[in-house]
Amino acid sequence: MKRIAIFGTHGAAKTTLVYKLAAFYKMEDKNVTVIHETARQSPFPINQDTVYQTTLFVVASQLQKELKAEAEGFEIAISDRTPSDAFIYINHLKRNNNLTKSLELFCLEWIRKYDVLVYLEPTPGYVPTEDGVRAVNVEYQNSIRDDFRQLVKTFEQKYQNSINIIKAESKQIFDEKQINDLLDEINRGVYGKTRDVNLV
Repeated sequence: MKRIAIFGTHGAAKTTLVYKLAAFYKMEDKNVTVIHETARQSPFPINQDTVYQTTLFVVASQLQKELKAEAEGFEIAISDRTPSDAFIYINHLKRNNNLTKSLELFCLEWIRKYDVLVYLEPTPGYVPTEDGVRAVNVEYQNSIRDDFRQLVKTFEQKYQNSINIIKAESKQIFDEKQINDLLDEINRGVYGKTRDVNLV
């Protein structure tokens, strides 16, 4: 199974990219599934109120969904976040413990499972949309973004050229030419080729 993951701070248009990517592969007649962000299903507090149980629940849920997709024979699984994302929020609040630290090392290894990682940042001035769940404080969003930048550096230093990270901004998702170029780049990362026609 080919694995693609979109990761980065909240409010960066990750879910929008996930759906555009899924639609593209549907049009390419691929057997594709979406692994939805699991934090929204957490029975424990999220965002600035995150506790270690939140991290364990989110990671366990995502791993279960990805493994289920593999067992069900999907050709492509597109994940809205990676398991490592959960640790950004708990570590930012300095609420981690031995359980989360141990699991974090496992999730750092799990990153190697993805054929393509798309790191998405909010374009400056791009304000998070309030949906009743997402944290909309821009200062908090920027702090989490900075932590994600450090995570990307960790990935790059640990794995160097053995993982494929594509970096993009939210503004690209809403521009027809830029989103087409980005979808092509992701597809090249997965299959090593471009598509025959431009489809959004």
